[in-house]
Amino acid sequence: MLKIQQHSKVYLFIILVFAFLLRIIYLNDIPNGFFTDEASNAYDAYSILHTLRDQYGELLPWYFKSANDYREGLYMYIMFPFIKFFGLNPLGARIISSVIGTLTVLITYYLSKEIFNQKIGLFSSFLLAISPWHIHFSRVTFRAILVPCLFCLGLLFFIKSFKYPKYLIISSFVFAISIYTYNSARLFIPLFLIGVVAIYWKHLWINKDFTIISLIIFLIIFSPQFIYQLSPEGMARANTVGIKTNLSIVFHNYLSYFSPDFLFFEGDPSPRHTINKMAGLFTFQLPLLIIGILSLVRETNIYKSLIFLWLLLYPIPAAFISADSAVRTLVVTPLFSIISSYTVFKAINLFNKKYRYIVTCLIISIIVSNVTIFCKRYFIEYPNWHTDVWLSTLGETISYADQTSYECIIYSNNAYGNYAYILIPFFTKMFPEEYHKFNVDVSTNQLDMGRWNIQKLEASKDLNTSCLYLLSGDPNANNPKGQDGQILKAKGYEEKFIYSIKDIKNREFFRLVEIKKS
Repeated sequence: MLKIQQHSKVYLFIILVFAFLLRIIYLNDIPNGFFTDEASNAYDAYSILHTLRDQYGELLPWYFKSANDYREGLYMYIMFPFIKFFGLNPLGARIISSVIGTLTVLITYYLSKEIFNQKIGLFSSFLLAISPWHIHFSRVTFRAILVPCLFCLGLLFFIKSFKYPKYLIISSFVFAISIYTYNSARLFIPLFLIGVVAIYWKHLWINKDFTIISLIIFLIIFSPQFIYQLSPEGMARANTVGIKTNLSIVFHNYLSYFSPDFLFFEGDPSPRHTINKMAGLFTFQLPLLIIGILSLVRETNIYKSLIFLWLLLYPIPAAFISADSAVRTLVVTPLFSIISSYTVFKAINLFNKKYRYIVTCLIISIIVSNVTIFCKRYFIEYPNWHTDVWLSTLGETISYADQTSYECIIYSNNAYGNYAYILIPFFTKMFPEEYHKFNVDVSTNQLDMGRWNIQKLEASKDLNTSCLYLLSGDPNANNPKGQDGQILKAKGYEEKFIYSIKDIKNREFFRLVEIKKS
């Protein structure tokens, strides 16, 4: 124990460096492509950076309209310094998540240290550093990565308030701000705080002066969000995904988040939210979590109620939408690392010094083998898996088209629907001042961006033969011209191939062509 204390800063530094490397290496290329949600968040940050307005021209909004789903703005505001330094590109957009993910590893160390001890704190941070679930979302431009970071920080200050009551004020501030991170936090954070008040009311009452100040601060920050959430704009995302009202369905969804299939074997069914042949947690964590939860029941630790509250509440926001969503339940990732670490040290302490060394070596070998398998699957195999869901070649195709001399470029919405509109200003690095003039709005199909225009080819009577067309390809090569080729042929047009980029598996999802009347 003394050695751990003496070298804890060195161990923590090594863990943080390792965590950051796992989150930043090949960040520009893995995941293989760049998705529309990523581009929308990044372009909003880029627009704020240059004009103080979002992509719709709104001045410093708290909620960003984006693709008509009105996203919380905190992520975009902390993103723009990285866009400024690295530029408007996938690396510049994604690196903020890598930094936030690494900071969460650091916060988890201090949180677990406060709950248990320094050894468990270090190992908890290490398990989160290598967590497939957390690594993946630390590598994409999704706002949800902020939730576990700020939640753990707020929880850390709350625990510290038992020694230093003034930390209640900081805790309430962080918890309130964390609601402005992602949809699921709007429900999870208030529910968690209600549970905290019910469990630790004596602590709050004894320090009622700090509690009252904390409550006022929380309500000042929380109230605008709550009022906005009840508005049509605030309910836009909920209406899009569909809130479940059947309690039996909600309960079934809730239970799915404790399923071994979701946690250890299959994971989220969405290819954008999981890694092929891997779930979010390592399989060796299955017995650790079961044993750890059972052990905590008999534990005398005064903070164990926070652990059980966290565990029981984390699926609730997701359960009202769907089963098996890794992104909506990202807040739980530090908890699983903390419980697993607690179990490991409980198990090690059962053995004498001789066998403790053997058990430690066995645990290290299991972890090393699992991390090796993960790295192989993520950094070697994953780029070849479902390249279509990350639109792996669309950005390059748009960039190439923009460098041509054609006066107009038509993007067929068969390539990836209207919601890919945001990839055009992102990959062409369109100046926000220019973009704002076009009043682009996907909700009203106002998609004319000057030289660029998104069209539904089958609904157009006449097509402009002087334009360059970005069309859908046929990755299966059953029909070399794909769906758009059939539409053009039916309308009496011939196409002349100009350019295409094939993906890593030699498949063509998009192509550039000229057209003329047959």
